[in-house]
Amino acid sequence: MSAAEKMSRRDEMETLLPFYLNGSLEGAELEAVEEWLATDPAAMAALGEAEAEFSGTAAAN
Repeated sequence: MSAAEKMSRRDEMETLLPFYLNGSLEGAELEAVEEWLATDPAAMAALGEAEAEFSGTAAAN
């Protein structure tokens, strides 16, 4: 996989993180995010950032 493909994949997965956090992902998307979190060390950092944003957004509402 090229660097551009990895970046595109990461962008796609990061876009899905808010839906992962609120429990609305299902099927192939859920499996893809879980696999990404299990195999990409940078994924956990992205998850932490998404959790912080999600918490801030929820608190603001």
